[in-house]
Amino acid sequence: MYTENEFKISLIDDEPDYLEKLKSFLISHYPKSQISIYNSGEEAIANIFEQPDLIILDYQLDSINPVAMNGIQVLQKLKQKFAETPVVFISLSENPEIAAHTIKFGAYDYLVKGEHTFQKAEILLNNIFSHGTIRKNLKSQKFFNRLLVLLLVGLFVWILIMAFGGSL
Repeated sequence: MYTENEFKISLIDDEPDYLEKLKSFLISHYPKSQISIYNSGEEAIANIFEQPDLIILDYQLDSINPVAMNGIQVLQKLKQKFAETPVVFISLSENPEIAAHTIKFGAYDYLVKGEHTFQKAEILLNNIFSHGTIRKNLKSQKFFNRLLVLLLVGLFVWILIMAFGGSL
């Protein structure tokens, strides 16, 4: 559906093998996209300068390096910079409380790493990208509606001036 569109996608996970699998999946489904990978939240925060269309973020970023920022801390920092960017958490944990916790802090959704992760991710990403497209179209439509109203008001004023000439 959205395979021909170009998206900026940032992947943040401390497992290099999983990052490569995820990147390969995204390249196969969204080949025109720009995909950036980061091995830690700190690296992502320091190096993401342009607003991505999507961020996929591991929940347990501190599993290898215990002093690293965890997923929630990274989410909070990224949301300060890119409030409108959807962030999807991905984790091995199937705990519904963790999933609810991530949503509470502003995540768009939560996926569990497993056998069907990529099929679920494809559906989720298509939904995210369709909402983003609709949102961009609505912003354009609002701009053109305002422009049209200004032109109509200007035309109405011009007609009044022409109709009544100097008698106003």
